[in-house]
Amino acid sequence: MNNFKEIKNIFLDAGGVILDETEFERNMARAITAAIQKHIPDYSASQYLADAEEAVYRFVPNIYDYILFKYIKNIDEFNVTKRNIKNEEAENLNSGLKLMDGIKDFLIKYSKQYKIGILGQYGQALKLFLQNENLLQYFKFTETQENFQITKPDPRYFEAVLNKCGCLPAQSVMIGDRIDKDIIPAKTIGMRTIRHRTGMHKNQEPRTPQEIPDFTCDRLGEISADDWSLF
Repeated sequence: MNNFKEIKNIFLDAGGVILDETEFERNMARAITAAIQKHIPDYSASQYLADAEEAVYRFVPNIYDYILFKYIKNIDEFNVTKRNIKNEEAENLNSGLKLMDGIKDFLIKYSKQYKIGILGQYGQALKLFLQNENLLQYFKFTETQENFQITKPDPRYFEAVLNKCGCLPAQSVMIGDRIDKDIIPAKTIGMRTIRHRTGMHKNQEPRTPQEIPDFTCDRLGEISADDWSLF
């Protein structure tokens, strides 16, 4: 097994690592709850949370689609509702962006030792936000989702990003908040992995030993260069 001392590149997921999506998730919860209440008046916020936990446990790729379709089975009605939610999702996603606690210190510290890149599903809005926050300077690789035709959790997306950046998987570590969209595809192509347990997917658990990340943390500050032997 390679030692983490051989790592030269760190790739960060956007949502849940660079960005705190807590407010976005709250807004989406309200929007989806309201949409379902048009069909089921007594649907509640607590039921939404239970449905979200169920979706996380089942490794559902898109929690919002899962919850909507659970209650809106008519395809036409589902598509109309999803389209409306999609517009609201896009507005929420790119407005009011907020940095994850500890990310600034992380970038300042580790950009001195490693080349840092983005490996997430945000586009140009993320780069503009980082630039405005005076943080884009710490990223060596700034390719975003808009530069590729495929996306997570396809391992080919991870390969495409690394190829574009001229990085070898064995010399790269992926830091993400989801086992299904971050850890599994990264491990598939030979990257090292750090799970940042936060947001809606913080209770997601590995189903097999192959899905266990190399390291798990609840805060970015827990990632310490003093114990790279973990890798």
